[in-house]
Amino acid sequence: MKKLTIIIAMVLVSGGLLFLGGCRHEHKDIQGRIGFAIDYLDEVLDLDQAQQAKLEAIRKELMPHFLALQKSRKEMHPMFREQLASETIDTEVVRQAISEHSRKFSDVIDLCIDRFAEFHAMLSPEQRQKLLAKLDKFEKWHNYQEIK
Repeated sequence: MKKLTIIIAMVLVSGGLLFLGGCRHEHKDIQGRIGFAIDYLDEVLDLDQAQQAKLEAIRKELMPHFLALQKSRKEMHPMFREQLASETIDTEVVRQAISEHSRKFSDVIDLCIDRFAEFHAMLSPEQRQKLLAKLDKFEKWHNYQEIK
């Protein structure tokens, strides 16, 4: 029983650290990261003015949603700290907080997919090829391998 408790604690702490820490980025705030991505897309794909305007409109539409997600995640930090400091973990509290954040995240992802499809439709075949070439380079850089 004690071994199971230790394993559960390690999984919870590891998962919490990954969830709360996220990836390490050059730009610490979401606006900086998105601005960097937009500038990168503009440079790599050599976007025309209509495409730049569409991308900017998408950024303006999505930014409040991204900021709300960021706020939601940060609001969970005290709850996780409280749970880690307590004698036992209230799994229902943790599940509810993560479930609510996941619901918000799913809503934003659905919106992102729709806007991605709209933007993709504006790209020329050459721009799509450039994007695929960058994706291939990215995969090689990060050494993605097929899971067997």
